Amino acid sequence: MAESTSPEVLVRSPALLQVYESRLRELASPVVQDPLVWREWRRQTESLLELCAESGGGRPARAAIEPPSPAVRAVGLVAASAAWAELFQAVADHLAGTAWDPVERERPRDHVLPALNRAILTLVGAFGAEAEAETLDRIGAEQERIRMVVARDVHDWVGSSISLAMRRLDLYELRRGTPEAQDDLRQVRQALNEAWETVRRLVKGLRPWPPRIGLEGSLRAFAEAVKPPGVGLEVSVRGEESSLPVDVRAELLAIIREALRNALAHAGAGGVSAHAEILPGKVVAVVQDDGAGLDPGRAWHGAGLASMRERTELLAGEFRMSSHPSGGTRIDISVPLGGRPHEH
Repeated sequence: MAESTSPEVLVRSPALLQVYESRLRELASPVVQDPLVWREWRRQTESLLELCAESGGGRPARAAIEPPSPAVRAVGLVAASAAWAELFQAVADHLAGTAWDPVERERPRDHVLPALNRAILTLVGAFGAEAEAETLDRIGAEQERIRMVVARDVHDWVGSSISLAMRRLDLYELRRGTPEAQDDLRQVRQALNEAWETVRRLVKGLRPWPPRIGLEGSLRAFAEAVKPPGVGLEVSVRGEESSLPVDVRAELLAIIREALRNALAHAGAGGVSAHAEILPGKVVAVVQDDGAGLDPGRAWHGAGLASMRERTELLAGEFRMSSHPSGGTRIDISVPLGGRPHEH
């Protein structure tokens, strides 16, 4: 049996921490698997035992219990609770195995162990509060991510289809009674059907589908439908489109289509071009117009620009836009094909 000593001295003993660490290693506790985690856990354990030692001496603790650190929270509440329970048992065994003065025999039970139990319960509660806060933060971040995904899809797919339908309705009003007017109505019906199908898929939690007739055919059909009369148009896609992952094809269509829509609807251009090339390891695309351009001294805002940039970055690609009031606007896109695109 150990030499008689006070409980507060025993609780501060390095031997107690050594016994505690040995027990955790025998149990393969996550607390001792990573040296960095164990160092932080040991520091907080020493602080915890110091507070209990003060209680063991019959004095109120001078400092509050520190909340679990990020390293401690990383092991998870179950593993942390098991390690704290092992700490309580280690302290209880040490106290039970020590010779006490008969006058002080009840002090461990009356002071140290209750103080340690309260401290551990406080840590468990703080751990749970931190975990709840982190969970709420993750839920909030995920909700914001979903909101941004839906906003992009609504703007780029539903919005562009409705914009196309409105454009064709304007043309129908101008060409009513002519053979061309029937084509305008057909285009309106097709655009509205696409918008409805996209909404239906989004409501079901599905993403818009990739082009069925290929990138070049899809882009050309869209651009021809929205371009003002007299505007020159060039669209080309070179390379093996079948080598593109399905998600990349759909995202590229959305990006280039939105760039074309902006150029044809807002630039006042005499000519607009969109050229994409599928190369080994990457896809590059350039959309350019000879229109009014943008003032470089002003910030470039707008949902369309933000959507194009976000979609490109989610594919781990690069998005660049250059513009000048007298030189039109050029958008350069480069997307790597080394792996699957990021989930979004």
